[in-house]
Amino acid sequence: MQEAKGMKLRIYTWPEQILRKRCKDVLIVDDETRNILSEMYALMKIHKGIGLAANQAGINLRLIVVEAEDKVFKLVNPQITKREGRIALKEGCLSFPGLELEVKRAKKVWLSALSEKGEPIDIEAEDVLAVAFQHEIDHINGIEFIDRISFWQKFKVLPQLKKIKRRTVERNR
Repeated sequence: MQEAKGMKLRIYTWPEQILRKRCKDVLIVDDETRNILSEMYALMKIHKGIGLAANQAGINLRLIVVEAEDKVFKLVNPQITKREGRIALKEGCLSFPGLELEVKRAKKVWLSALSEKGEPIDIEAEDVLAVAFQHEIDHINGIEFIDRISFWQKFKVLPQLKKIKRRTVERNR
């Protein structure tokens, strides 16, 4: 895990191992936590994403940031408490540059988390916002969106996955 002070975050890409780890709970929400969330938000904006999980930035903590429907959410230890309905939307992922997949998820979700101030909050979300929350919470649980698609979908995008893997391996040499 990187330290918040002088932190230089980057987007971790598939198949880097941190993306497969279930992240650790945040025990105390303090200035360091808020700094990490701010750095994550800035990184997400630079890369034109709508969501980012801490492990995508190389940090093994249960933190996510999401911006959708003109709202910014910086959440600590988020968890989905209820799901309802089904929706299939095209999703992209900063950890899989250039790859878009249609993923089936719950149309509506309820989640509980701590705010960046450490206060308990409950959120009800639908459609794109619900999908963004599910995508980012999957990340901090070590689940990637390619885990949510069929074998045939994976087979069709195999050339793209190989290209992403090759770029990741080359960058990490």
